[in-house]
Amino acid sequence: MDAVDNLRSALSDPNLAYVLLMLSIFGISVEIFTPGIFFAGTAGIIAGLLAFLAFSTLSVNPLGLSLIIIALAFIIAEAFVRSRGIVTAVGMACIIFGSIFLFQGGADNRANPFLIAGSTTAMSVALIFMVNRSAIAHKRRVATGSETAKGSVVVARTRLAPDGMVLYQGELWQAKLDEGCAVVDEELVVTDLRGLKLYVTKKK
Repeated sequence: MDAVDNLRSALSDPNLAYVLLMLSIFGISVEIFTPGIFFAGTAGIIAGLLAFLAFSTLSVNPLGLSLIIIALAFIIAEAFVRSRGIVTAVGMACIIFGSIFLFQGGADNRANPFLIAGSTTAMSVALIFMVNRSAIAHKRRVATGSETAKGSVVVARTRLAPDGMVLYQGELWQAKLDEGCAVVDEELVVTDLRGLKLYVTKKK
């Protein structure tokens, strides 16, 4: 217990607690947008645990902390919905307002305003960069997949009239036939790939 109390006492500085919280969000965000960098995610989780340990010694506004947690949820959502940064922008707004209202009490129990401004600015720039890189990589994967798929022969696994399912590279895909109908087990040719949907035509 003494070691925990000593650590809690060392982390009782609101500036340090705030920096740890921002590092936690940043580390988790890096892991989300560039999966495989386990160090970033691990460091983010450790920083988050230390931040919440620090908050146990400080007067924290639940509203401010909730806004920052919601912001992390928005940032995570960006990796799945591909909103071109709109969801991330909402998340950053939550971080800014959450940072302003995070601590209660006098000036001694608040993070430095310049630290908040610098941290949120740096976080915004870093997240915009990561979102842009993620979007570019996603577009490249779609483009590459489209080029590879064109001309491939697939087999209808359901009736296409014009929508149905086909077997492509050992997996079931949604497909749309350009005209007419196709029966089960009929071979078709891929003309395009848009998102997760194949566009097919009958073999000539």
